[in-house]
Amino acid sequence: MTDIDPRAEFEGGNAALAEGRAGDAVSHYRKALVAAPDVVEVHHNLTAALAQLGRNDEAMAVARQGLAQRADYAPLHVALANLLSQQGAATKAREHYAEALGLDQGLAGAWSGMAGLHMADGSYDIASDKYRKALLLNKKDVVSMNNLAICQMSLGQHHDALALYRDLVALNPDVGSLQNNLAQVLQALGRHDEAVVAFRRALDLDQDIDNLAPFFMQSLMYQCAWEDLSVIKQRVLDETRRRLADGLPITVQPFSLAGTDAPADLRLAASRSYAAHCAASITDLRDRLAFKHLPARVGPLRIGYISPDFRQHSVATAFKDLIAHHDREYFEWFGYAIGQEKRDHMTDYFRAQFNHFTDFADKDLEETARHIHQDRLDLLVDLSGFTRHSALELLALRPAPVQAHYLGYGATLGTDCVQYLVTDAVNTPPQLAAHCAEAVVYLPDSFMATSRPEIAAETPDRASQGLPEGTMVFANFNAHYKFDPETFDLWLDLLAALPGSVIWLLQGGDGAMVNLRATAQAKGIDPERLVFAPRAPHPEHLARQSLADLSLDCRHHTGGVSTMDALWSGLPVLTIAGDNQSARTGASILHAAGLEDMVVASPEEYRAKALELAADPVALAELKGRVKAATKTAPLFDTRRLARHLEAAYREMVRRHRSGAGVGSFAAAEVL
Repeated sequence: MTDIDPRAEFEGGNAALAEGRAGDAVSHYRKALVAAPDVVEVHHNLTAALAQLGRNDEAMAVARQGLAQRADYAPLHVALANLLSQQGAATKAREHYAEALGLDQGLAGAWSGMAGLHMADGSYDIASDKYRKALLLNKKDVVSMNNLAICQMSLGQHHDALALYRDLVALNPDVGSLQNNLAQVLQALGRHDEAVVAFRRALDLDQDIDNLAPFFMQSLMYQCAWEDLSVIKQRVLDETRRRLADGLPITVQPFSLAGTDAPADLRLAASRSYAAHCAASITDLRDRLAFKHLPARVGPLRIGYISPDFRQHSVATAFKDLIAHHDREYFEWFGYAIGQEKRDHMTDYFRAQFNHFTDFADKDLEETARHIHQDRLDLLVDLSGFTRHSALELLALRPAPVQAHYLGYGATLGTDCVQYLVTDAVNTPPQLAAHCAEAVVYLPDSFMATSRPEIAAETPDRASQGLPEGTMVFANFNAHYKFDPETFDLWLDLLAALPGSVIWLLQGGDGAMVNLRATAQAKGIDPERLVFAPRAPHPEHLARQSLADLSLDCRHHTGGVSTMDALWSGLPVLTIAGDNQSARTGASILHAAGLEDMVVASPEEYRAKALELAADPVALAELKGRVKAATKTAPLFDTRRLARHLEAAYREMVRRHRSGAGVGSFAAAEVL
């Protein structure tokens, strides 16, 4: 017999747990179990108290003891499933959630827990359905609402996510993390003015939100809101270094570092961290699939290209002639479209160009990986890297025996599941190759692909575009997020040195244009000398570019397709060869175009070269002639040549794998 009153101890434990005294609660529940070891409710609450203390192994043992006595107690199945899920044992967790729901369909926690497992697998549609069932049972479940919003974002349903976050913020107006999430949805919708306001509100509420600074930085860059950009950029770099030093996942997406002066070693470390996080999220799925690759087939090499951008997008614009020029006798080409972005006429074009084309818009990660694996590729080439809707999780499942990255990102992905980075010696010189996780494959010209565009036959006059006659017209038709305050100051300095000159830019968001004009005015430059070109169909846009005299490239994140557009239009481009791949794409392009003299090493040389050309109309006219001639003769514009070099590279990658020679860097020109 014992003098312990199990009911009193149980209630004492409940009171302690409600007051946040989990240690005291454990003591009470332990005593209650001594007196009443078969009361499953005590096992359940003791499990919860131990979990709060982080004593998960003990918590799971208690939960299993309780279920051994009453296997029909649904809440304890949920508690055990939650613990298993935290340990990454998704299969076992799924079994216990299913058992709980089989016993009681009214458990919101079981629905949200099951949803979380599907969310982790990338099955956002299934997860959304289960989160909605949880919310029907508990309308104010902040976690389920937040995760449902994330699922809607991942499915491309941004307006649905926005509505959810509006509700969440209304329910919890002083929670900084929710303001931050609201800001991120607004950012995804391109509503950067509103996003900046929400980010500032989040920062006012909570200075310690881990992932705020990287997203805030992006909206500030899109808005050209530079007043506190340097502070936020430095916070991003400092936080990234700190988290890496502490062994924590980074909060910045590596692509976002392209607009900063982050050094190559930090970019590699960030890429490794981000890629490792992506891989860790699919560990259970990878182990369950455990893909094995069969011996090579006899016949054409099977090469797959995977991208979220087989649609109207800059990557598609560059790539479309390349797939048309690929050899069909010795290669079989597979196209894989991923992501939720709207398909269009460009998608139809690619569907016709590939030997096999599969759109995975309605498939989850497992279905996509199984399909690609069953295609028995020799090589899978990723075209997205760390850009939006990247294939990192899919690549981590290793559906192909050899995997490479090309074109879309152009720098290291920091993961051993991608063995090769296809680049060139200008874009990735030795000092940068040393900071690549992959073996580096050097193309002899530029890694940049280009497609011969349609250019409108009729060239407009300057007056119709709001440009002055008889004076220097500089241009930059990159998206405004690539601008940085130092380079923009340099452009304004050129305008100050050349009275009457203007700089011609693309129209952007109203906020960005207001900020750019205000920056000019603050520097004593008439804002009207910034001329914004409205959006136009691509052929007309190319035709009008010839009205400009010189395109001034961005510095940290140079132009790619925009630089190609300028050259196709006969417009010279001036660029600085920077310290990272994102700052060297312009240099790579111009070298392969035979325009090496338009690549300089510093802002001082950039300014001097621009002024030199502005002062010499004859030299500028000759330069324009060289650009026009280059489009007919330079290697950069020879897509058939690029296709042959890539095919040589692909053959060598496959040869090394089949022969057991191992992964290693090489020059594609040497294996033709």
